[in-house]
Amino acid sequence: MRTLINLTDVHARIRGLLFEELRRRVAYAEKRLPCRCVYNHPHPLDSRDSVEGEPEAGSNRVTSAPGVAASRTIGLCMYGAADPQTWPGNLCEDEIDAQRCPLFKPHQSKNEIAEEYIRQLEDLDWIRDNLPRVYELLWVTGSNLQLYRMPWWVRLWWWFLRIRLEPVRAHVDLTQYLPESTEGSDGVHRP
Repeated sequence: MRTLINLTDVHARIRGLLFEELRRRVAYAEKRLPCRCVYNHPHPLDSRDSVEGEPEAGSNRVTSAPGVAASRTIGLCMYGAADPQTWPGNLCEDEIDAQRCPLFKPHQSKNEIAEEYIRQLEDLDWIRDNLPRVYELLWVTGSNLQLYRMPWWVRLWWWFLRIRLEPVRAHVDLTQYLPESTEGSDGVHRP
């Protein structure tokens, strides 16, 4: 028995998938990640085996667990780097670094996110590689993406949307949770 495809449902599904991708981007934009900060600079690590003929025994190398790609860069916070005398040269490569940073500034605004998304949706190869379910539905309907405008409520949601970054995580002093020290004046621990 053959069933007919209801094109209205397929069109609604395509719009829904496009909206899910937009919401995913907004959720990502609200996260404090080092790679999202304007001050973060991925600096390449030294991967040479020797320097001026002398062997470099593993310095500046990153190893990882089997099957996990090792990062060949290290994140530097470039805030204040214009003055080398006062620039602290802090590392900023882990999520917790960005989550605790009061200077965090995202490199993409709401409008830049929308412009990037629209530009990517104009490229059918990008859709095939990154939104395969949308690509399959476009192929089934034989249509292109220009037919699919976001519904009015999505456009209204986008107009009112304000990207709110995760709040700065406070630094927690874990020493307050340790038991009282019973060291004597001579530095010997007594029970």
